[in-house]
Amino acid sequence: MTKILVHIDHSLFYWIYNWSGKSQILDAVIIFCAEYLILLVVLFVFWHAYRLWLKHNEKGFIPYVEALIAVAISNGVVVPTIRLVYERVRPYVALHTTHNLLVDNAFSFPSGHTIFMFALATSIFFYDKKFGTVLYICAVLIGIGRIAAGVHYPSDIFAGAVFGIAISMLVYKIFGKAFSGKYRHIFR
Repeated sequence: MTKILVHIDHSLFYWIYNWSGKSQILDAVIIFCAEYLILLVVLFVFWHAYRLWLKHNEKGFIPYVEALIAVAISNGVVVPTIRLVYERVRPYVALHTTHNLLVDNAFSFPSGHTIFMFALATSIFFYDKKFGTVLYICAVLIGIGRIAAGVHYPSDIFAGAVFGIAISMLVYKIFGKAFSGKYRHIFR
């Protein structure tokens, strides 16, 4: 069973990874998605939070506080803990790939970029379905970009998505229920 899962993971990796190295334009798009889209998303989220703060004062910050807690737990606790226990080398090292668009020396499982984005998207989605959906789309693009760039396996991305969503759901369950009914009208 494990060999089958590894085979599927490697097959999916090569299928997506082989999109790179075909053209400079596609490589630029892959690098943008894998490395820079997350920065653009963070800036946009800060701008969006600022707009809500101007309109609704501290009530507009509730999903962003929850997102900050979820992201801090995800990337500050979960990712480093898992990487201490499970030291999975990057695919470009393990598989000796030839046209890597990015290089990263940390272990690959789970994807820090993906866990960050899915934690953020899920936290926002609880309050604002449209904006949360846009963030989910960005999270998927970042994950695919990380695979195509050669720095993650699909299972790294999938695990990052699952952990990010689960952590945000836990944070929402603990903190969000107190606020969701009271302030939900702000985010419609």
